[in-house]
Amino acid sequence: MPLETPMDTVETAAQIARERGVGVILNPAPAQDLGKQLLQDIDVLIPNESETERLTGQKIQSDEDARSAGAVLLSFGVGSVVLTLGGKGALIVEGDPASPAYQNISAYPVRVVDTTAAGDAFVGALATGLGEGLPLNEAVRFASAAAAISVTRVGAQPSLPYRSEVDRLIRAGNP
Repeated sequence: MPLETPMDTVETAAQIARERGVGVILNPAPAQDLGKQLLQDIDVLIPNESETERLTGQKIQSDEDARSAGAVLLSFGVGSVVLTLGGKGALIVEGDPASPAYQNISAYPVRVVDTTAAGDAFVGALATGLGEGLPLNEAVRFASAAAAISVTRVGAQPSLPYRSEVDRLIRAGNP
């Protein structure tokens, strides 16, 4: 879910999903404050740097800042965090908030034309990968490939790649 839906709807959907054993993926965009219960109902939170700063109150200026903020998000009760870092890739933060596990997923090197739909491409592809049963790190690689293709094109919908294009980029080699 994105936060372009009314917050009451997002909170209710997350609660119903949790009660029924359905995973909840939240892209906290546009950035806004989130309630404690909603955070605890999220299996995978996918914020960018500015959204992470809003949620944690911590500036993201280094890799260590990103790791620290990811651990803070885990301490709020979120299952896993995938912090998107633009051209630097993504940081997965999982496990015990006191000693979380971190994994960096590099971005695919591409010539950036327009970033309009990069986040949407990333989140949609991540949800697809998880829905197909991929482990989180592989789903993030898949999402990274989709986002990489999207930034090479102008516009929102026209920039979203076909599955075959994402699969071809992945076959060409991981970054």
